[in-house]
Amino acid sequence: MARERDGAKNHQTDVKQVRKTDKNYLAELVELGIALSASQGREELNQKILMAARNFTNADGGSLYLVNREESELHFRIMVNDTLDTFFVSGRETEKPFPPLPLYDDQGRPNYANIATYVALTGKAINIDDAYSAEGFDFTGTRAFDAKTGYRSKSFLTVPLKNTSGVVIGVLQLINARDDAGNVISFDPAIEPIINALASQAAVAIENSRLLVAQRDLMESFVRVLGHAIDAKSPHTAGHCSRVPILARMLAQAAVDDRQGSFSNFYLTDMEWYELDLSAWLHDCGKIVTPDHVMEKATKLETIHNRIHEVRTRFEVLRRDAEIEMLKRKLDGEDADQCEADFAKRVAELETQFAMVADANIGDTELDTDTIFALHDIGEQKWTRYFDRTVGLSWAEHQRLDDGELAELRASGTESLLMDREADIYDGFNRGEVYNLSIPNGTLTSEERQVINDHVVITQDMLAQLPYPKELQRIPAIAGNHHEKMDGSGYPRGLTGDDMGILEKVMVIADIFEALTAVDRPYKRPKTLSECISILADMRDKGQIDSELFELFLTSGTYQEYGRKHLREDQCDDVDIAQFILSAVN
Repeated sequence: MARERDGAKNHQTDVKQVRKTDKNYLAELVELGIALSASQGREELNQKILMAARNFTNADGGSLYLVNREESELHFRIMVNDTLDTFFVSGRETEKPFPPLPLYDDQGRPNYANIATYVALTGKAINIDDAYSAEGFDFTGTRAFDAKTGYRSKSFLTVPLKNTSGVVIGVLQLINARDDAGNVISFDPAIEPIINALASQAAVAIENSRLLVAQRDLMESFVRVLGHAIDAKSPHTAGHCSRVPILARMLAQAAVDDRQGSFSNFYLTDMEWYELDLSAWLHDCGKIVTPDHVMEKATKLETIHNRIHEVRTRFEVLRRDAEIEMLKRKLDGEDADQCEADFAKRVAELETQFAMVADANIGDTELDTDTIFALHDIGEQKWTRYFDRTVGLSWAEHQRLDDGELAELRASGTESLLMDREADIYDGFNRGEVYNLSIPNGTLTSEERQVINDHVVITQDMLAQLPYPKELQRIPAIAGNHHEKMDGSGYPRGLTGDDMGILEKVMVIADIFEALTAVDRPYKRPKTLSECISILADMRDKGQIDSELFELFLTSGTYQEYGRKHLREDQCDDVDIAQFILSAVN
């Protein structure tokens, strides 16, 4: 016989009736609610729901299904049976999941033949005394299962899991209630209200768990989208935001696995791993506001484009002027050989001067004072302009010129070979040619370097605005302190190693090593493993990176593993790590 009950009807009356017969049920329900709210992860939650239902009914077995609305299916999640000594959990590699149950057939008609799908579709609980004699449901699959295993499926109690909106989100199915002697009996109708109440608690807990997972997925997706957006903003730093999390996790894992060394007591909880991943993805989020022409500045004269070609054109003009001067002198009757010798000397001089300018523009070597003075002298040479320089300027460019400058630029006249003009200073940057060519190291002016450095401040400001749960409150520090140094010489806060946690120090090494090995930076060639390790060792010797983490980076083989997976073959040269390990050297 099958008894059908709407779990939402007469609920208060049933609970009162049960309260009179067994007050312990309600106490256990309260305890269950507390346990469900404390569950860590969906698998643990599903197990607690099924175990509690079996304990209430003394059922030999049971299953839990969840509705998949997108696929219109009922998906198996967990199954337990004492007699068969089985415990299956969907998703485990060692377990064979049961196939999903379709809620509708190929013609779109409701699948009422299966008891679980019937309950999912109707929202009504079903209590069956004996599956073999029950009418209205197809138990051929159950009979086949019994024939294969030698089991006897008899009594069934199948109840819907409804969320607060009354929508069925799952089905709880219990099999073969037992008496105290272990004999299979029918499920007592008096227990149904308790199981319905349990199902309601379970549905709320599952929904809350889903919401938490959805929120976490949304946050992860947003973080990754932001990271990819920063990488996509510049093809020359593409991949940095996605590679640093990989390297940071690898080094952190090496610290966790270090059971005999300096990190033998270090471990990370699941939430701390999550915190590290988010921090690593967000560590450069401030670059979203860094101007592209600064981030990608590969040469000193580069703004939106490399202005060395404008300078080269002026040298070409001077060469042509020299050639014209030579020809004029010949026409005036001067000695032809002397004219050509003077011209050749001038051409050689211009070629030498342009070579110096072009070499200085690269920024790969430090400029000494003599070279800087020579660049100034070269820039003071004059060339003649005949065309109006104000033609074709934008409105903003006109606004940066006063009336005197406009009049001067409209008339023909001479201009310096290399120019520093007041109009070149705007929006916080000095674009003057001599000013930029005189940069002693690298390609960035002091203003541009400050803008680059400010991305960390902006990162910290952006991350400080977000409301984090307690277990994620270190994200701004882990993400924002990756340019700090152990000796206090880093930026923006000048922290020392004593001010920083292990994960912050991990981020420092991960960010430096990735930047050194990156193949997509226009202002430098990618370095080999040996070059990178040598640079890091020098930073270690200066007290700028954590010594113990650096040695773990070497001894654990983390640098090699990262190289094999993410670097070019020609970068992965051999490294004699013994020379860089202080204990081995000493």
